[in-house]
Amino acid sequence: MLAPVRIAGTGSYLPGPPVDRDRFREFMAAYPDGLDEHLRERILAETGIATRHFAFDLADPSRRETNTSMAERAARRALEAAGWRPEEVELLVVTTVVPDRLMPPTSTLVQEALGIPRCAEFELSANCTAPYKGLAIAASLLRLGQYRRALVCCSQYISFLGMPPWAAPERMNADEEQLRWIVSDGAAAVALEAGEPDTALRVWLESSGVGEPPGMFVPLGAADPDLARSHERGTQHVKQNLLYVLRRGLALATSALSRALKELQVDPGSIDYFMPTVSSMQVTRRLQRQWAQRFGIPERAWRLDFTRIGYLGGVGFLVGLDELVRKGEPRAGQVVFSVAEESSKWMWMCAGAVLRLLG
Repeated sequence: MLAPVRIAGTGSYLPGPPVDRDRFREFMAAYPDGLDEHLRERILAETGIATRHFAFDLADPSRRETNTSMAERAARRALEAAGWRPEEVELLVVTTVVPDRLMPPTSTLVQEALGIPRCAEFELSANCTAPYKGLAIAASLLRLGQYRRALVCCSQYISFLGMPPWAAPERMNADEEQLRWIVSDGAAAVALEAGEPDTALRVWLESSGVGEPPGMFVPLGAADPDLARSHERGTQHVKQNLLYVLRRGLALATSALSRALKELQVDPGSIDYFMPTVSSMQVTRRLQRQWAQRFGIPERAWRLDFTRIGYLGGVGFLVGLDELVRKGEPRAGQVVFSVAEESSKWMWMCAGAVLRLLG
């Protein structure tokens, strides 16, 4: 018999003070790229991001945090909320977009930072779907009875990919440059426990799109290891075809949402908090209209935090969930639903998670 799983605590961490648009423009002017001012302002307007967070000091970018340091801060808040000591964690799952080092795994670095003497650990690298995968792995192992307590830490430190010394902005193409004006950094953590549940958590994952080109990728790596010439060739830059991602991604998101609702057995009209992973108010308004008409998801249920905290991919869902919990929401009987789409694989990745408050 599978053991029930409950959320015992949540935590989140946003590095540094919020950076508003004026401060962001001022900082980016010191690292100019090829975008003209009109396009920059259009990106800022269409995303709707008013403030964001970075894992480095804008006054001195050499002073920076890491995935490990951000994950540790979020994890300690989740442990405190759960009433656990670090040594009580039996399973540690850490997700990142880009790990802190090629080796050892970032999960072992977080284990060290938290002072967990012994535990099973996993590192998982992905973009927007990483937190959902981390939750799925941890919850599944708890349900099987292999472990009793798990800590899932999800950290996104991605801004460095568009900034020196990693990047060479003056050599970026238009698509590579635009991504610099969207992303943000942060971390979140969830403590899961096997036992009598007060929450019902289910996660659905799907990889599709065989034969589709990747919407986002970084060439540099084991398949293209020429580090010495990477700046000359631009292989360290994030490659993204934004027009293709928008055209293909919006259609895929709608079909994926349909399957997620079916697989997770969710009545769209019952959703109290709908927290999709989106990066633009322009896209949000379009999806709100489409999904209200097709699925009946009420616009009042949408919860969007990216305009205030910046675009954090799937980590943004867990940051938003932590903020809701700390405000005393959601209440018993309510439903939280999230869906994410990831284009950074050779296959398109989609994920959905539903959280039901029992009682």
